[in-house]
Amino acid sequence: MEESRVFVSQLTVCPFSQFDSILQIAKLDEIKRMAHIYLFTSKNFCDTDRSLNNQLADSDLWKHQKDVFLSNRSPAKINNNSNTTINSSTNSNTSNGTGSPVAKKPPPPADVGDTRPSSPPSLQLPPLLELPPLGQNMDIYVSVACHPGHFVLQPWQDLYKLVVLMGEMILYYNKVEEKPVSVEKNQIYAAKVENNWHRVLVKGVLTNGLVSVYELDYGKHELVSITQLRPLIQEFRQLPFQGITAQLAGVKPRQWSEEASIVFRNHVEKKPLVAQVEAVQEAEHPWDRKLVVYLVDTSQEEKDVWVHDIMSEFTDELTKAA
Repeated sequence: MEESRVFVSQLTVCPFSQFDSILQIAKLDEIKRMAHIYLFTSKNFCDTDRSLNNQLADSDLWKHQKDVFLSNRSPAKINNNSNTTINSSTNSNTSNGTGSPVAKKPPPPADVGDTRPSSPPSLQLPPLLELPPLGQNMDIYVSVACHPGHFVLQPWQDLYKLVVLMGEMILYYNKVEEKPVSVEKNQIYAAKVENNWHRVLVKGVLTNGLVSVYELDYGKHELVSITQLRPLIQEFRQLPFQGITAQLAGVKPRQWSEEASIVFRNHVEKKPLVAQVEAVQEAEHPWDRKLVVYLVDTSQEEKDVWVHDIMSEFTDELTKAA
């Protein structure tokens, strides 16, 4: 029943009335005047395993929302003694995002009559993700971590907007009749990956009917069938792409060993952290932007853990070995 309670809380912010959906009441709480419901698209009615509740609950963000929280402490500007614990609020240093609204009124599905491949229209890209000034802090969530030289972070305060957007995309694209799409490299689409719809960049089209895509909000690379791609309509291009590539500040760029990479992943991947922005490398496309940041784990009461201090130990070991 937990999934139903979570989804009900979203009904006040998502315009579900724009879609032909079926609601099934699972439980009525007369004391709290609350209804616990399942929501279905018409074709999946009565199959709770395929309800929209379950589809959202299976997404990465729902899985981690309940056990993820940020400390009310935020590290101060980096100095020579980075192990010092700093007690200060993160609110004044947090990125304030763009304030762009999530999709409000997706248009109805296209007519089914025309089965010719549709070319992606010339639609605008979302606005750039707004970042804090250099030296300031932002609360983030690390969605992907390969090694200190490459990981992907998401601004923490806008994650709820991404969850709402993905719910909107599920409702819209699950209603759209399957229709051939003209797929082009380096173009933006919506792609179905493990029952969720993602905003993706096409990296390559393979001869076996598969397409290599990059999830612009999560930083993951996936292979999907070309039949699972749809045009990304303008209503889903309002929220800035939430995934931004980054590298760790405070350590020299190098070829990281597998052991070092595992240690780094264990400390940062799928975790909420505080990032202190050291540099921003701008690029022509938003998905090519790169941050250089210090990462700090503020979840411990005793002290803040600066990740670059941990990774510097591997550099020191190599220096001694040489």
